[in-house]
Amino acid sequence: MLDYDMAAHGSESLYGYLYQRIRDDIVEGEIAAGSRLPSKRSLAEHLGVSVATVEGAYGQLVAEGYVSARARSGYYACDLPGMVAYVASPQVDAAVHASGDSQTDLSRPAGASLDAARLWSRALRQTLTCEPEEEVFCPAPAQGTLRLRRAIAAHLRQTRGLVVDPARIVVGAGAQMLDVMIAQLMGQAGVFALEDPGYVRLTRIYEACGCGVRHVPLDGRGVQMAGLEASGANVLHLMPSHQFPTGLVTSISRRYELMGWASAQEGRWLVEDDYDCEFRLAGRPVPALASIDADGRVIYTNTFSKSMGAALRLAYMVLPEEMMERYSRELGFYSSTVSSVQQVALARILEGGDYERHVARVRKRCRDLRDELVGALRARPDAGRIGIEQADAGLHLVLRVDTKASEEEIAVRAVAAGLPEACLVPLSRYAFERAGGDRSGAARRFVVPYDALDPTRVAILASLAFDGPSLK
Repeated sequence: MLDYDMAAHGSESLYGYLYQRIRDDIVEGEIAAGSRLPSKRSLAEHLGVSVATVEGAYGQLVAEGYVSARARSGYYACDLPGMVAYVASPQVDAAVHASGDSQTDLSRPAGASLDAARLWSRALRQTLTCEPEEEVFCPAPAQGTLRLRRAIAAHLRQTRGLVVDPARIVVGAGAQMLDVMIAQLMGQAGVFALEDPGYVRLTRIYEACGCGVRHVPLDGRGVQMAGLEASGANVLHLMPSHQFPTGLVTSISRRYELMGWASAQEGRWLVEDDYDCEFRLAGRPVPALASIDADGRVIYTNTFSKSMGAALRLAYMVLPEEMMERYSRELGFYSSTVSSVQQVALARILEGGDYERHVARVRKRCRDLRDELVGALRARPDAGRIGIEQADAGLHLVLRVDTKASEEEIAVRAVAAGLPEACLVPLSRYAFERAGGDRSGAARRFVVPYDALDPTRVAILASLAFDGPSLK
């Protein structure tokens, strides 16, 4: 039986403290791989806590891949590949846990675009009236203003548990600009592995930069290691906390395998795209891949466009020391692609807590829409043929429908019913290697972004006919 002093949880929630203790014991080998964990009820009685506390801790461990849940059997510790054991320091852990809880365009604002516009408008007015002219109107350094980079570093420490040097942060005009910079840093020898299915625009960006591109399939734990090894790539661009479009969260064991792959050969890199990490709708935020990067092989990227709207066009990356030296040497001649006015305004939003409050409002709005949609779908007479996948991991879910109608037929039917195309997108549109053969008996899967919904669209989608005569 696991034996922890729950009175030592301090300011941490009980379920968060229990999660940390079990996670650390698994990483350190105190709980052997394959070991069965106590049942929720028996552990709750032993520790003197509620079953809900144990359930919350187990749920987070399953979400991050430290534990697997087996139907009618229980919970088992997962096997972690041979990597240097990583246990977050109490300081970093506290930072993570303080945060609380057509192709789809990943820069599209996560709902509440009018709220974001008002927030941004107010910040710009305050910047122009209250900030020193020499700070607002002087050209920004190539990496971005030091004030904004410090604000981003503080934001990462609070929300992602990442302790980063502002000197290694580079600010750019949107994620696409950073992707181009990464391609330039890799040079003509760069061969990029991308997730399949995945974000189509990434392929076009890297190919336009003259880089080789390989598409690697996914399995239930993330990027397939055999496919990655066979690809001949030296850079893997991935979305480990919430893969688009499948919604998959890369398991902790696969993360260690990926770190092993990157460290096994000189010149290999991982590009972590953390595009909607702030919008996990249940449980704790999944730690960033960069948080277990002991060898400096992860380039961490993120954007404010998902929360503040595509019109902002502001993103950033955190470069490992070796890559930062290469950036200074080879790309340091660039002028900053974001105006000083915008950078100071965003710094003000981050420093004053306005950004965190805005994200919390958007997250709640998306959670409410998600709950309304899921409830309506489960109330349908044919609910047994409808599945909801990855509804908590970020700002979209995957809708699975067992039907003889094709994905494209259903998508056309949705548009005819009054839904914008972005509300129900066939997942197969994001696949580079299309499944062959007869798929008449296969389940159909669709990407449903919460930020494309409103109550009217939820009602239309929930009543949509998934069967019926062919539309051809």
